[in-house]
Amino acid sequence: MTARHNLLEWIESPQQALENERLLLASIVSGERDTALTFWSTQQSLVVPRRLSRRADFPSAQRLSEQRGWPIMVRDSGGDATPQGIGVVNVTYAYLCDTHPPIEDSYRQLCAPIVKLVEGVGERAYCQSVAGSFCDGDYNVVSQRRKLAGTAQRRSRRRGRGSPAVLFAHALILVDADIVGGIDAINRFYGDFGQATIIDVDAHINLSAIGPSHCALNPERVVQLLHSDYQTMLENVY
Repeated sequence: MTARHNLLEWIESPQQALENERLLLASIVSGERDTALTFWSTQQSLVVPRRLSRRADFPSAQRLSEQRGWPIMVRDSGGDATPQGIGVVNVTYAYLCDTHPPIEDSYRQLCAPIVKLVEGVGERAYCQSVAGSFCDGDYNVVSQRRKLAGTAQRRSRRRGRGSPAVLFAHALILVDADIVGGIDAINRFYGDFGQATIIDVDAHINLSAIGPSHCALNPERVVQLLHSDYQTMLENVY
């Protein structure tokens, strides 16, 4: 079941949410459209890279996590486990371009609206790795030295010799998420693999905890603030 609340799409099935992302990218690659942008949230779950699903002990770890209330979904891209759920806002977009931009430029393009939003409530934000954060990377969006958004991108091309490039980008934003529950679920999942990786709750922060109380942000408001900046970016890159 899928429902739209203003600009934010609620997708009840996490599996359907991942399929929607795949279809969004496919629609650009196939030539059905040249740009796409969506904001979505889904049910509580963990999303893990396909490499983990190839391990012999994956079915057992998947079953145990589901019993704890955190079903496991497998994505095609790399990285590590990430949490989904109420209070997590995802931004997904893709666009056609003559050539792929430099990696740093395309990540900063993805992060810029989120950085602007944080600075709009009076806090500094920047891109940086955060030790102990889930799916850590150089282009986390960070405030108060804590991760509030993770980012990823994929690059593709339309079919045919000399065909144009396609860039797909995704940001996972902690707005008023259950950070404690999500990090505990990831650590337990890793523990079921016998993995020593420990993710630190204190390495993360919700957007709703940033800035003065009268500026408290909820998912719908965050999407309202981000939408025009991402839409303008897509209009300018294509």
